[in-house]
Amino acid sequence: ENISLLMKNISKFLMVAALAAIGMNTDFNEMKKSGLNPMIHGFIISALVVIVAIGVEYAMGIV
Repeated sequence: ENISLLMKNISKFLMVAALAAIGMNTDFNEMKKSGLNPMIHGFIISALVVIVAIGVEYAMGIV
């Protein structure tokens, strides 16, 4: 159980580190030049991921 908790904590840390690295590499001026379409596209994909995840959890009886 201790190893499981340790692995869980390491996993959380690595996820946060990866997201921080992505954020630090973000060029907001480039995002501004790209326009609104990529932002809308990203939002739609994120929403679909959430919907599918909730659907899978519902199908598995988790929710």
